[in-house]
Amino acid sequence: MGWLASLRRLSPAERRTLILAWALLAVAPLLLRVLPLRRLLTVSPRPRRPALAPERVAWIVAIAARRVPGTFCLPVAMVSAWLLAWQGTPATLRIGVVRQADRLSAHAWLECAGRPLIDTLDGYTPIVGVPVTAR
Repeated sequence: MGWLASLRRLSPAERRTLILAWALLAVAPLLLRVLPLRRLLTVSPRPRRPALAPERVAWIVAIAARRVPGTFCLPVAMVSAWLLAWQGTPATLRIGVVRQADRLSAHAWLECAGRPLIDTLDGYTPIVGVPVTAR
């Protein structure tokens, strides 16, 4: 009952965003396998609805990702980017690396107005930045 009660506390716009995030997170891994990243980050803007704050959108996507098995950072950043682009908010998807002991680790995150949304980057050096654009 706790999860359902939390769902009821969301505004209608937040609930719509959460449901859409679940659906997009389910198909994002397949899309990443068949389409280039730059193509995936060129989205058609949707009709204007009341915009949610970028941090709120990223938080909702992170909550949805907890309920989608096998979700990792790139689909989460990509879905957050889509949702923000659809509401007209510019963002940049970044991919960075960090050396930990004898291995290299990669991570993807989303930035809005030059600030990372949700994630703490703990030493990741950005190597790729792809602006999310509306066509």
